Amino acid sequence: MINKLDFAGQDEKIKKYVRPQKILLKRGNVLEEENLFVERPMQISTSEPHCAVFSNGADGENAMILLDFGVEFAGGIRILTDFIADGRTPLMRITFGESAAEALSEIGFKNATNDHSIRDMDIKLSMFSDMEFGQTGFRFVRIELLEKNFAVRIKSILGVFTYRELEYKGTFECSDPRLNEIYDVCAYTCHLNMQSMLWDGIKRDRLVWIGDMHPEMLTVRTVFGNNKVIEDGLKFTSAQFPLPQYPNNMVTYAMWWLLIAYDWYFYTGEAALINEHKQYILTLLQRLCSYVDDSGFDILDKIEGGYFLDWPTFHSKEAVAGVRALFSMALSAGEKLCELLYDTELSEQCRKKRSILNRFIPNEYNSKVPAAFMVLADQLDAKKTADEILLPGGVNGMSTFLSYYILSAIAKADKTAEALVMLKTYYGGMLDAGATTFWEDFDINWLKDGASLDRIPSENQYDIHGDNGAHCYVGYRHSLCHGWSSGPTAFLSEQVLGIQIAEPGCKKVRIKPNLGHLEWAKGTFSTPYGIVSVSHVKQPNGSVKTEFTLPDGVDVID
Repeated sequence: MINKLDFAGQDEKIKKYVRPQKILLKRGNVLEEENLFVERPMQISTSEPHCAVFSNGADGENAMILLDFGVEFAGGIRILTDFIADGRTPLMRITFGESAAEALSEIGFKNATNDHSIRDMDIKLSMFSDMEFGQTGFRFVRIELLEKNFAVRIKSILGVFTYRELEYKGTFECSDPRLNEIYDVCAYTCHLNMQSMLWDGIKRDRLVWIGDMHPEMLTVRTVFGNNKVIEDGLKFTSAQFPLPQYPNNMVTYAMWWLLIAYDWYFYTGEAALINEHKQYILTLLQRLCSYVDDSGFDILDKIEGGYFLDWPTFHSKEAVAGVRALFSMALSAGEKLCELLYDTELSEQCRKKRSILNRFIPNEYNSKVPAAFMVLADQLDAKKTADEILLPGGVNGMSTFLSYYILSAIAKADKTAEALVMLKTYYGGMLDAGATTFWEDFDINWLKDGASLDRIPSENQYDIHGDNGAHCYVGYRHSLCHGWSSGPTAFLSEQVLGIQIAEPGCKKVRIKPNLGHLEWAKGTFSTPYGIVSVSHVKQPNGSVKTEFTLPDGVDVID
């Protein structure tokens, strides 16, 4: 019979079950809740003497517990329910949260929402049942009995962790435990978002935003190697938004599409996707080239959202300079893509338009993100820009989405040590607030005494999740697991371990470590030919002793 079914596809993910770590809050009449933490067979039976009991009277508070699973993950919960008298199906409420406060919130309070995934729902339990509920991103979950004059016995409440089972091929370890933790959490954050395709977030923004995918792509190739989610995302967005539309209906995301396509090719050495999208790429580049006139001005101001770089700089004057730098980088990638597609005329046009574009440098770029892009596009001097814009103010003006580019621009000024301090301060701030995944946005000024994701704020007390955020991610709508925040994995691999791709397909790599304040660092990077492994140890005279192993087919060049 199976071969007669009309299958639409196959889920590549697996499920594993997670026990809760603790109860953060209990209200009403909940008894024997310690049974939820006992390891027992995941099968309900007609004899279950050891259950948690939720019991409501005619009035008073409903029986409720708030569970903490200890770490954020993607999935839902599994509830095993004992016998229920009279065959009744009691009404329960389940509310998931990336913070404890979100799990206790009502829809609409501090922008709590069910957008993209239902994280607040009423469900019914059945006797002798084993059922799963929810598909979202969470660490905390509230379970509440809504029926009055009723009791229900529950054997187990387990987290249902759904994820792709992937090998972490890329690794990083150094003498600074905080940097090790940042690398690991970045990698885990990206991994969680490798769902049906590469999503932005596992709670909200379960979408393929192609511009946001560039730092995620860097993490995928750094940690997991050649994974099809990248090409799937490129194919999906070009098909969903065929020309003359732009990917995600944003012209800057067309620029990002080109950068991802080339950078992914440069890593894999495989040109099949480039050839498959030949007409798309060439037509898109012809169109982008037409947006730059011979004096170096562009017409992006005539396109809705034409100067969108990221949310914090949107509608700012500085965003213009940052987008023009991104435009320059996209034309550079376009020049190389045209060479691969044997269109020398368009390749030369991309080169010429980039040169013209770079002649006219806007005066207003005095914030970290635009200035970093201008450094990477060779429009500004790296050292001068680091000293005057990127380093002053510390991590104020940092960005989770674009952290890789800010840190890389600082490293380009030969200030990797300073970049590592900023990385530790900024990403470490999220860890200090209880983060187990990294966020859609973060401002160091959000850190205040006692601010933590596992804290239950009282009325009028500061709430680091619900009282922050901006634009489309205000309050609890703010995603605390966003794949775009994972860029530091690539930065640490490229700049500290010093492993840099020198030729398409990683046939040649450079190994140029910069340990900064570190005493040692070691790690691995996955190439199409196998694993590159490096180890660096700082010597008493300040020099660095480097040892490395290479797979067959990969050479090191200066």
